[in-house]
Amino acid sequence: MDTFILRLMDNYGYFGMFLGMILEAVIIIIPSELILATSGILASKKVFTLFNAFLVGLLGSIFCAIILYLMGYFGGEVFVHKYGKYFFMKDEDLEKSNFWFNKYGLLSALIGRNFPIVRTLISIPIGVMRLSFIKFLIYTTLGSIPWTFLFVYLGYCLGENWVFMQTIIDYFKLPIVLIIIMFIANIYRKKIKELRK
Repeated sequence: MDTFILRLMDNYGYFGMFLGMILEAVIIIIPSELILATSGILASKKVFTLFNAFLVGLLGSIFCAIILYLMGYFGGEVFVHKYGKYFFMKDEDLEKSNFWFNKYGLLSALIGRNFPIVRTLISIPIGVMRLSFIKFLIYTTLGSIPWTFLFVYLGYCLGENWVFMQTIIDYFKLPIVLIIIMFIANIYRKKIKELRK
């Protein structure tokens, strides 16, 4: 996978990176953090610039989110469940994104962008519900900035050591996600208590 991503960017430059981000959206098995970190590594070698790597990564994320939003908007949930398997979208992943949407509504486009799997598929239920495209676009853009910058910058700083860092991230990914979810849930619980008072 690493070699494929590197070859894609090596052969096609920024367009290859953008293409990689699209593949990440339609073929869920390609992790966006790998694409973003690779672009950061290339920026550290002066093949890319740090800003352009970040910008292309951000535009790629937004473009993919729009595609999935439209898939939900025009195809509906039945279409997604019927044809999602051809894009490696598992039913449990779709259910997870529905859970996030039911819990946070349109805000899930902002919050969910920083969680693996959810960040990609959260656009679908928002599209299915045909919620405001402009608000969706704003929340998606703002929510995609931290994730995109983090992994591009990590790749830039770590260079070839990214492979080692990726192993550590994979090992701690689930606990980190659970801690963040618990943290966010606690904030909302406190806010609800305050509103009730």
